[in-house]
Amino acid sequence: PVAEPVAEPVAEPVAAPVAAVVTKTQNGMGPKATQPGPLRRLFPSFPWQTLPNVLTYVRCFAIPGLIFQFYLSNHVDKNIHSALIFGIASITDYLDGFLARRWDICSPFGAFLDPVADKLMVSTALILLAGRYGAVVALPAAIILAREIAVSALREWMASRGQRDSVKVGYQGKVKTALTMTALSVILAVPDGWSVASTVKQAVGWDLVMSIGMIMLYMSAVVTVTSGSVYFKAAAPVLMDSK
Repeated sequence: PVAEPVAEPVAEPVAAPVAAVVTKTQNGMGPKATQPGPLRRLFPSFPWQTLPNVLTYVRCFAIPGLIFQFYLSNHVDKNIHSALIFGIASITDYLDGFLARRWDICSPFGAFLDPVADKLMVSTALILLAGRYGAVVALPAAIILAREIAVSALREWMASRGQRDSVKVGYQGKVKTALTMTALSVILAVPDGWSVASTVKQAVGWDLVMSIGMIMLYMSAVVTVTSGSVYFKAAAPVLMDSK
């Protein structure tokens, strides 16, 4: 009998989606990353995947810059400059998260440092302003800082129980962060010499700006309490060992 010839195996072509995933992974982006925009196409060799972490580092380095500007600068517009430093750093808080989601990238160190940088920056601004204006700022500052410490401890404890997702950042937490950062940016811009008495007499000019900033700061303190209560309510079953 004559043996039939054996057909050589033909290599199957790689599917397009797999090839796209490989390309994106090689470029440092995740499998769900969006297509490159004009800047990424113009500078393809730039390490874009490191940009979210770089923005977080900028927020960390802005803290000593804010302190220096707040206490040591003698410029006539030093308060405006302080507000700009804090405001730009606050924008990077949104931008690094937006880019990380858009490019589907996440590093363990970046995930750790991002919320830490936010809390350090806000805490520093609150302490600086409480030292300048006294009880009127110290009261909401104490509420905000106490909540941050309590929720951070709650998240760490829930993580040890494998339940961290039940206390992840929600919508109210994002509103609280945006409101607090906006209020602090406004208050930092107000020139020295403001007092509660000056606003009571006539809220015009910078007194009006300060009044708006203070209203926003107290609103953020209220949202801070309500959003914190949401986290503790979600964690209550685990805290009470009911399940």
